[in-house]
Amino acid sequence: MEIFQTFTSKHCHTNDMVSFSRMLAIFAVLFCTTGAVVRADVLTLANGDKLKGKLVQNIDGMITFKSDILGDIIVATTKASVEVELTPEQKAALAAKAAEEKRIAEAKAAEEKKKTAETTPKKPAIDKTKASFSAIDFRDLRANAKKTRSTKVDDTGWVNRIEFGLTSQTGRVDKLDIYLRTENNRRTPKTETRFLNRYTYGETNDARTADSISSNLRFRRTLSGRLFFQSNTRYDRNRITLVGSDVEQGVGMGYNVLSGKQLVIASGLDAAMRHREYMSPSSGAAKTPNDTSAVINVFQDVSWTINRRFSLTQDFIAVLNTSDTNDQKYNFNAGLTGKITNTFNITTRVELEYNKLLASDLRYFQRITTTLGYIF
Repeated sequence: MEIFQTFTSKHCHTNDMVSFSRMLAIFAVLFCTTGAVVRADVLTLANGDKLKGKLVQNIDGMITFKSDILGDIIVATTKASVEVELTPEQKAALAAKAAEEKRIAEAKAAEEKKKTAETTPKKPAIDKTKASFSAIDFRDLRANAKKTRSTKVDDTGWVNRIEFGLTSQTGRVDKLDIYLRTENNRRTPKTETRFLNRYTYGETNDARTADSISSNLRFRRTLSGRLFFQSNTRYDRNRITLVGSDVEQGVGMGYNVLSGKQLVIASGLDAAMRHREYMSPSSGAAKTPNDTSAVINVFQDVSWTINRRFSLTQDFIAVLNTSDTNDQKYNFNAGLTGKITNTFNITTRVELEYNKLLASDLRYFQRITTTLGYIF
């Protein structure tokens, strides 16, 4: 009985030892396999497939790679790329090297800065109580100019436009119409300047139907919110109405009824002095005397950017003589512009004018023109 018990005990102990040894072997294999996977190199093929294994060599444009699954693989560097995972020791060595290089570069830069500071002569301090007026004044002027430029971040500079239209007809009716318009605009956050010139000429069956020149310089400055100040200088000459020169200078106030990025509607009133000289109706005939008078101008204008390609502009002005109720002139001008390129466009313009001071057959005027424009 004792012998059987002893044998049984020894046999069970032996089995436990064998099982424990097997478990240790399995854990060792799993640990090694896991470590190999973590430290495995990766071969990425051209089609995106990735293989894990070990890089054998990468020379002469050929990669020799030992895959865990496929074994040895040889592939050109143009068909695949390999990523070699560094060991923790290698990573630590690279990090230490980068830190050392950074420290050396910073020390070198600090040394060069110190040498530059030592070799550069220091500027003597200027005592403003003893300095000359010109020295102090120029420094202040430069500072103020720099400050002023920095506030004009929305300054568009000058935008220039030229429009030209021509109509020529022969046959039953001989007709020639020429229309030339130039416009220069400059806008800042507080001001807007426009210089406009127009020339029109027309003939029908050798009879002159239009011959006029007009120039207008308009300056606006924002006072507060939507309220603005306006200065308006105008010059006109018209051989058909026998006006040799019509010069006017006015100042007034206006208000932006709508003021947005795409649509601006403004209206206002200005008072002006006007001097007008007339031409003789024919050679040797007496001309109408010159006159100087005070006038009131009521103005309204629209600027509308419809979309990236089309825009609309419109101007209206009523000129009223304070001393003569018959001296009234109304002018309406509107143009629809279509962009061809960033520099070329086509504009269809409508102009209507009524001048009560002229003879009945010359009072009403209408013109519709289509012009080719160039912006620069």
